[in-house]
Amino acid sequence: MWSTASSAYQIEGGWRADGKGLSIWDKFTHSPSKILNDDNGDIACDSYNKIEEDVAILKQLKVSHYRFSLSWPRVLPDGTINNINEAGINYYQRLLDALHAANIEPQVTLYHWDLPQAIEVYGGFLNDSFVKLFRDYADLMFDRLGDKVKIWITFNEPLVIARHGYGFGDFAPGISSGPDTLPYIVGHNLIKAHAEAWHLYNDKYRAKQNGIVSITISSDWSEPRNPYRQEDYDAARRVVEFTLGWFSHPIFNGDYSEIMKTRIRDRSLAAGLPQSR
Repeated sequence: MWSTASSAYQIEGGWRADGKGLSIWDKFTHSPSKILNDDNGDIACDSYNKIEEDVAILKQLKVSHYRFSLSWPRVLPDGTINNINEAGINYYQRLLDALHAANIEPQVTLYHWDLPQAIEVYGGFLNDSFVKLFRDYADLMFDRLGDKVKIWITFNEPLVIARHGYGFGDFAPGISSGPDTLPYIVGHNLIKAHAEAWHLYNDKYRAKQNGIVSITISSDWSEPRNPYRQEDYDAARRVVEFTLGWFSHPIFNGDYSEIMKTRIRDRSLAAGLPQSR
């Protein structure tokens, strides 16, 4: 596979075109001093209006695959299936048709950080209702686009969503809570939402569409300063467990790692909390 990748907010532009709703990144970048030079993605690469040009560039690169993400608020302006924006779905159908005509296999990410602002108003990832809303959104996309897509990705880099969006606050929606409870709540709901979408596809669509569903998990990596010193080895291992392991361990093994559970429990109790964060 020879591929390149993009994400909707970073390339599409058309931030209010044809009925698109607002995303948390629309709001975040329009808030003063959040982004260098107050730049935003209102126009970006204008890919919303440049399907033919973009696919021509992909052909020049001679890629076999192209990974891109769907803008949730472009197809569901308020985040729910009660308000479907057909113009948004049509845009992705045309893009998929153009890719197939160019003999380029699409890889489609359902969520690459641009949550509908209407969902964030009600708590976003911190609200348990997010899991069902994402399942409904995934169901609609599998149904409407699944005959053109064989490779699906649920979430792009859930670690970044949880840590930078709800811990450090330097990414949308910009909530600064530090290494507190919020990132773990967000992460847990992301894992549950991924599982719901995976099983939905497996039970309802896989036999007919014959595709696959996975998740993009980002990770830091760490080496022990002294590989022969147990403390350094353990510290390096913890870094990986708290990045790669945070999401891959429960998804592939059914529970968080013992290293992560023990560390967070001990730190929580030492801070006087009644239970583990």
